[in-house]
Amino acid sequence: MVEKPRLKAVVAMGALILLLQGIAYAQPDPVSTLLDPTTIPKYVTPLVIPPVMPKSTTQPGFPAADYNIAVRQFKQQVLPAPLPPTTVWSYGRAQDVLPGDFVAPVPRSSNISFNYPAFTVENISGNLTKVRWINDLVDPETKNFLPHLFAVDQTLHWANPPAAGCTMGDPNRTDCHTDNPAPYTGPVPIVTHVHGSHVNMESDGYPEAWWLPAANNIPPGYARQGSKFNQFNSLNRVPGSAFYGYENNQPAATLWYHDHALGMTRNNVYAGPAGFWLIRGGANGDAKVRDNLGNLARLPDAAPRGNEDPNFDSQVRKKVREIPLAIQDRSFKTDGSLFYPDSRTFFDGFPGPFIPDNGSDISPIWNPEAFFNTIVVNGSTWPQLEVAPARYRFRLLDGCNSRTLNLSLFIVQPDGTVNTDPIYEIPFFQLGAEQGFLPKVAMIKTGSATPLPGDGNIPGTLVPAPDPQQALLLGPAERADVIVDFSGLPEGTVVRMINTAPDAPFGGFPDTPADPATTGQVMQFVVKHALTTFSDSLTTPPASLKLPAEAPLGAATNTRPLSLNEMSSQVVCVSVDGDGNFIFNGEIVVVPPNAPCPEGTAPFGPRQALLGILSTENGITVAVPKMWSESITETPLLDSTEVWEIYNTTVDAHPIHLHLVRFEVVNRQDFDADFNPVVGTVTLPSAGETGYKDTVLAYPGQITRIKAKFDVPGEYVWHCHIVEHEDNEMMRPYLVRFDPEFPDLNRDGKLSFADLVPLLAEFLKPVRNPAFDLNGDGKVDQLDTRFLMTAILNC
Repeated sequence: MVEKPRLKAVVAMGALILLLQGIAYAQPDPVSTLLDPTTIPKYVTPLVIPPVMPKSTTQPGFPAADYNIAVRQFKQQVLPAPLPPTTVWSYGRAQDVLPGDFVAPVPRSSNISFNYPAFTVENISGNLTKVRWINDLVDPETKNFLPHLFAVDQTLHWANPPAAGCTMGDPNRTDCHTDNPAPYTGPVPIVTHVHGSHVNMESDGYPEAWWLPAANNIPPGYARQGSKFNQFNSLNRVPGSAFYGYENNQPAATLWYHDHALGMTRNNVYAGPAGFWLIRGGANGDAKVRDNLGNLARLPDAAPRGNEDPNFDSQVRKKVREIPLAIQDRSFKTDGSLFYPDSRTFFDGFPGPFIPDNGSDISPIWNPEAFFNTIVVNGSTWPQLEVAPARYRFRLLDGCNSRTLNLSLFIVQPDGTVNTDPIYEIPFFQLGAEQGFLPKVAMIKTGSATPLPGDGNIPGTLVPAPDPQQALLLGPAERADVIVDFSGLPEGTVVRMINTAPDAPFGGFPDTPADPATTGQVMQFVVKHALTTFSDSLTTPPASLKLPAEAPLGAATNTRPLSLNEMSSQVVCVSVDGDGNFIFNGEIVVVPPNAPCPEGTAPFGPRQALLGILSTENGITVAVPKMWSESITETPLLDSTEVWEIYNTTVDAHPIHLHLVRFEVVNRQDFDADFNPVVGTVTLPSAGETGYKDTVLAYPGQITRIKAKFDVPGEYVWHCHIVEHEDNEMMRPYLVRFDPEFPDLNRDGKLSFADLVPLLAEFLKPVRNPAFDLNGDGKVDQLDTRFLMTAILNC
């Protein structure tokens, strides 16, 4: 059934306003411990430009990896000094030793590569990158595990290393729900996912493939690995690690890497572990871009190389023209530590009952979304970058947990204010989305998104954006590869990046912009003519760029109708007023599961959000929400091309991410109460969505259609990238499977005894690929050999 739109809590907006003032609603901590964001100085910290992650020169064991990358806890000056440093987690080269007084960022010459966000991993299209990911969340002296920085809710379907208390059949298992309302205090599980990677199943960072650190004091009975722990090279035996291999067999793209542990991604990522993973070269790399005369174009391409450090070497910084920008929202306490809510009351003030009281199904710690009061870019609050009057290439990432960004650039007036008159706006020239170049450069300004013909001219008539308020819109995990042209701006010109998406769940425009004093500001640029280099005059104007055209996918062989669903409680009923708002000082009752609520009350929500399918019986179509643990319903055949039709029945826009594949956004269309597409409401993707993507905003009341080719066998996941949603069931596995009608396992186009070789090789692996389950019994075993033999003989 389709859930009705969620009811609003009367206190929710009050909580949001207090948050923006630097005060958290109904928190156990005294209000005075939270830092007022308006007291944080802006634009006093130089932007940190992530250097290149150094390759490993020593190995902790066999086999050898290109990179041995560890996650550690350390301090970083995220807030401007003299405000205190912040304890964070992030990635760095495992062989680098952190002194006891370490505070990032530090010079690259110190041979310490730990920083939040992490250094950039550079890759060449088509070249294998081998990484040993190491969970090093241990005390460096005692080697005891470090507890989580934030409260982890054990009532969700989560990793559960204690392997006890499960409410899903076997009580002694990992990766399940429990009824334990207390925050988890044990060793932290992690599993790294390279977001957007076209990669083998073993290296994808499956949420149940986590592992614990090699700590001295792991409690007895704790599982060291998740139920689906896997490795690209199973010979790796280094404690507290997993060995992954990335083929990088995809065009040049802007990817990123982050944690993906089941049911606690929001906690882990908020602590800091994330970084850019750039793929360069290949069939559609920078060297394939031409100018309007057909000559090789020159992009602003001076990025840090090797041991170069643009943060502590002014000569390197002067020449850098390509910079990744990870934009995140955070809140801080007065001692400099990060604030993340430890109670559901943060979101809407709901006082309970919570699991397990009275049979409640509302989790006590998890929040449906979380919005914070400070903007952090590349690990610094509201930084500033001095730029030459030249063209710069920025790779933008919305790295927020829940926040959508709507970005634009305006020249700051002499009095320090931003006048949003169009004459003061500087455009983004978007080259690419998540998975490579767009067909044409798109000039993005507030209210317009104009594809450029590539002839050196800008059209006199701009193409309207889907809404006049829309600028460069990024949902969580979306990226944009852009050029910003500061050429011709006078010395000292200040250009500010602002955000006009809401301080609340985004459901599409029009909407209330973010607080202009805090989260409505992102970072700023100051033009300094002394930074000009000779190569600045050689870069190609954006209007003259002709991007390498990628062939579109062919016709789809299957269409899947899917649903996004928001769920209310099945047992908790709350009083509502005449407008349908929850009243928490009214009646709150617990009824038997799915029993009707008493008059004057309604089911409390949101309880969670779910992915699902559409099902039609007797001419009636309904949305059928699915839990993470239910049987897989998305099973595309290997090498098939499918259209996924995503029906959003909720009131929020959801950034939907599919692992493994790059996809085309086909279109969007309204649907009615019976799930019928509404004629005449089809809208094509915006100019910035015309390239290949891996994350797409699915709007309320619309069908979002995407097309993808599924060309690697194995089990992957698709999910909402609002990580609070992802952690509470808005994620589902999907299986790319061999066609049982024609099980061509070696993919040579025919059935023969040679197809037995890959199946027999699968038997030797510690974890067998479920794509080889040919007879559909849920196992990969000798019965599948018999099935394959029969198919070969019949053929």
